[in-house]
Amino acid sequence: MDYAVGLIYSLASLGIPAYGLYRIAQLQALGISKRKIYLQMIALHVTLSIVGFGIFFWLMRDRASGQFIQAILPIGFIQLLANTVSADWYLQGRARFDIPAIRNLCLRTMGLFAIFWIVLSPSDYVMYYWIIAISVCLAAGINAAWIIHDLKKEEAIESTTSIQWKELMLFFVGTVFVSSTDYLDATMLGLIRSEGEVGYYSNAAKLIRLSLVVPMALNLVISPQLSGHFALKDSQRSREILNQAVSWIIYLSLPICTLYLLYADQLIQLFAGDQFNPSIPLMRWMAGIPLFISLSNLFIYYGLFGLDRALKYRMVLGVVAGIFISILLNLWLIPLYGATGAAINSFIIELGFMVLFALWIKPIFKWTAHLKSLITCLLFLPVYFMIMQAPWNVLSKLMIGGISSVLIYLLMQHYVWKHPMPILYSSNFNTARNAS
Repeated sequence: MDYAVGLIYSLASLGIPAYGLYRIAQLQALGISKRKIYLQMIALHVTLSIVGFGIFFWLMRDRASGQFIQAILPIGFIQLLANTVSADWYLQGRARFDIPAIRNLCLRTMGLFAIFWIVLSPSDYVMYYWIIAISVCLAAGINAAWIIHDLKKEEAIESTTSIQWKELMLFFVGTVFVSSTDYLDATMLGLIRSEGEVGYYSNAAKLIRLSLVVPMALNLVISPQLSGHFALKDSQRSREILNQAVSWIIYLSLPICTLYLLYADQLIQLFAGDQFNPSIPLMRWMAGIPLFISLSNLFIYYGLFGLDRALKYRMVLGVVAGIFISILLNLWLIPLYGATGAAINSFIIELGFMVLFALWIKPIFKWTAHLKSLITCLLFLPVYFMIMQAPWNVLSKLMIGGISSVLIYLLMQHYVWKHPMPILYSSNFNTARNAS
């Protein structure tokens, strides 16, 4: 149900979350009112979500094997509608990251406690889904209250512009792959093989995507900056931000990918148990995805925000071709290898997107620094082999191995390679400490 609702949301949103962030940041930079464009997009988004879920409900009505899904369909609809009304894209375009950060910290902490308190067996899946849906509804209410207050006090030049439909379509096709490829893999896996295979795949995929929080947060923070600079036609500053972001993402993602590759067994055993051991090779296949998705997401936003219309169309065509290739690969690999086939497809498609967009965007890669980062990650290997020989439990091995590897990485980068990232962080920290 999660994957089905996610697929509906990504398609029915019509690219509004990405386009909304772009337009709100653009109008903010130009000092123009955001009221009209917000109202237009929220009305369109709600309408499309209702239509999308209606189509899904119609398709499911005679599916005898879908009794499990039928039981939670109404909850899925409430969650979908709340996600739509939430309009996080408005807050992101305004660069007000503090609102969703505090909101998520409070609501998700309460939701987690509620899950441990209420959900005691697999038969409690309806209560589990209600907890998630209620959390999303509360988040939507907080967002809506803040946005209404923000629009009321706004004193900007009144906007006469409406939704640019051609531009919106470019954002829809260009960004839908970010969320739909994963949903597509799991959906096709369930249709072709079984729910069990979906369980193995989604277990590995969700654990992998937990690590995307940090690099994707970096992308989220710089997206309104890129949009604002492009609105002011300051392409040089946008290019500088892009190159800095590429260096940061590679610096952060390489050790994450390496740790996933090494500690897949322990992560699966800790978070899912021995019955999910088939997820271990899937996690290893998808270990590089945090790097691939973070960079491809950055490149496609840069291309769509930019002033080069030919590049926008080229990236959109690349995405369309990639989605069709993904479907064909799934139809070939899933019957042969099951969940492993879906994981292989995910690896190939995400790597392909990253390479293709990099060739078109042409960011500056600091190859010497990146090679040093990769060499440093190889030092995780002796740590891993020593940790595996110790008579510790799974949690201890993960904690000690992970912390030791991260410390080695940071110390090597700072003191041996003199990487600019930790040096910059250290100087900023010292400046802040002296100021305080």
